[in-house]
Amino acid sequence: MSTDIKLLVSIVAIVIVAFILVILFIRLARRRRASSSQQNEQIYIGNLPYRANERELRDYFSSYGQIVDVRVVKDRRTGRSKGYAFITFSSAREANKSLVLHGTEMDGRSMVVRIAKPR
Repeated sequence: MSTDIKLLVSIVAIVIVAFILVILFIRLARRRRASSSQQNEQIYIGNLPYRANERELRDYFSSYGQIVDVRVVKDRRTGRSKGYAFITFSSAREANKSLVLHGTEMDGRSMVVRIAKPR
């Protein structure tokens, strides 16, 4: 009988250790995800002229910080711009500095510049 109890105690101890390791792994993954989202910050630019391209936007917004990525959203069927884009800056501070461009004109259109909402 004592052998059965020792075996049961060993199994319970292994299960508890495994449970603790899973919890620690989940916390570490959440912490990594949170820190990576704080490093890069994406802004949304709406009401763009339909002929605006990535290079133009990069030049226009580069004075506010280091740009990691520029993506003009296009219609799949026609390939024409939908009039909005996303720019990823290397830090949240730089992205926030670019918000001063909200309401400024680009080719006669008043741009909407906001922090992009996560997907």
